[in-house]
Amino acid sequence: MPEKTNKAGLNGSKIVVLLILGFVNAIMYCFPYVRYVFYDQQIAAMKITNEQSGILMSAYSLAMLSAMIPGGILADKLPVKKAMLASIFGSFVLILIYIFTMDFKIACVIWFLCGLTTNFVFWCSITKGVGMVGTDETQGTCYGIYYAASGLISALVNAICLWASKFGADETHAFVIAMWVMAVGTILAFLMLLLFFKEKEVASKNPDDVFQIKHIGVVLKNPTTWMFSIMVLCSYGIYTSLSYFSPYLTDVLGVPLVNSSIISIVRSNLMNLLCPLGGYIIDKIFKSANKWYITAFAIMAAIYAFVMIMPNTVSSGFATFVSLLPAAIAMMLYGVIWSGLKECKFNSAFIGTVIGIGSVLGYAPDFFYFPIFGKWMDLYGNDAYRMIFGFLMGSAIVGIIMAVLIRIRIKKAN
Repeated sequence: MPEKTNKAGLNGSKIVVLLILGFVNAIMYCFPYVRYVFYDQQIAAMKITNEQSGILMSAYSLAMLSAMIPGGILADKLPVKKAMLASIFGSFVLILIYIFTMDFKIACVIWFLCGLTTNFVFWCSITKGVGMVGTDETQGTCYGIYYAASGLISALVNAICLWASKFGADETHAFVIAMWVMAVGTILAFLMLLLFFKEKEVASKNPDDVFQIKHIGVVLKNPTTWMFSIMVLCSYGIYTSLSYFSPYLTDVLGVPLVNSSIISIVRSNLMNLLCPLGGYIIDKIFKSANKWYITAFAIMAAIYAFVMIMPNTVSSGFATFVSLLPAAIAMMLYGVIWSGLKECKFNSAFIGTVIGIGSVLGYAPDFFYFPIFGKWMDLYGNDAYRMIFGFLMGSAIVGIIMAVLIRIRIKKAN
């Protein structure tokens, strides 16, 4: 009877585990990205400059970039649960050190080390962990629930930190209170994971099903690794560039700034609720992650093509609706992008290595999309938006090509 439940779908206990993993992921990234919510408070508490604030993120990015691939390799050799618990505890210790020092030089070291605790083995391990919760038939739903929970819980945690900081006598005290809330949340994540997450152990007599150094070469030589990584890059690039619709609505279409900001909140936070819908489409409608990727990228390309030819005279209501469409599809695409790993027939022994390589290439848009788009906006003003949307349409087309090529390889493998 229990086996039937597993095959039919996700039961209540598995959904709770996915929500816990969403909470774990959310709390782990609240601290390194604290400047997104507490920018001025952090500067005041540490008595640093805006440049120094940026240096902290540079230290974090440096560690993150250098840690992904070796972390993925190590994540294949270590038990998933132990790797996550060690990472969470490491982040907790770093937050405590930060609270009691608030020194810029020490903070630079903390942010670098935090880049390791949140990305070295943690990112690959939790991504593998989500896949372990469900069966092959429920991968889309698992990643959809997890990503939706992560986004919404992240907003909730930051809201609680903001509320708690109001009890501070001044900006410094308020910021320290917020950090204590994050520390408590981190240790709570540790305990919840310890108690409720059970790692699947796949016993196999085949030595190839246990990670070996030779598997690194197998992963690097596999064309699907690079196709999948480029597909992640395209989906993340489109997702992370949604913020350009806010200035577009204001600068080009004349939507009031306040309305544009409200729409941005809906686009950035509430759209996370659509992630499970993307998972449902994969598991129940297409019964294939890859088919959904092809469809979603095609819809994105069509939307951006329409936005590029849309006249500036359209009503603000229609413009707002059109600006939310790519956010909805992008969330249902990017939020479940890792669910296609099993369909690609990657051996579970080296799936962490694949995630590491896919993450380094996949999250590269953070390093080059924004500088390129910013330069276009400085040089061409409002005309830059057509260039930006054209670039994103091109990203969607590349995503379609990669998904089609992966589909061809899957069919050949079958």
